[in-house]
Amino acid sequence: MKKEEPHNVIGAPNTPAPEQSIVKEMIVWWEKKRLIYNIFIIGLSVFLMYDFWDYPMRSIKGSGQIIMNAILFVFTANVFYTLGWGLGVVSHYLFKSKGLNNTGRWILFILGTLFSLVWTNLNFVFEFDVLFAY
Repeated sequence: MKKEEPHNVIGAPNTPAPEQSIVKEMIVWWEKKRLIYNIFIIGLSVFLMYDFWDYPMRSIKGSGQIIMNAILFVFTANVFYTLGWGLGVVSHYLFKSKGLNNTGRWILFILGTLFSLVWTNLNFVFEFDVLFAY
């Protein structure tokens, strides 16, 4: 009979976690928060488009362009969101760090989301300002 070797269980006491599990844990943590991030960004984008669309005494030129720019903006925001875990993975491999702890990740997530919301607001304010015809 062939003797089976014991399997190491990640998270079991006194067993070091493999390097891949640290990276996987970083990515999974950030990806679970992506839905929250997208709800905020898409929600603000839709609100701003709705709010500016019927602005009194103005008409919009290029409404199709606004929607395409909004889709491109949300896609680009998600590319930048990926930097959250991307930089953690790079720092793990280059500097042998274990990444941020849970509190540090939440702080980075909240600050990044707030920055994205401000950037979204500015994007739509300037975009609508340029596309409005008097």
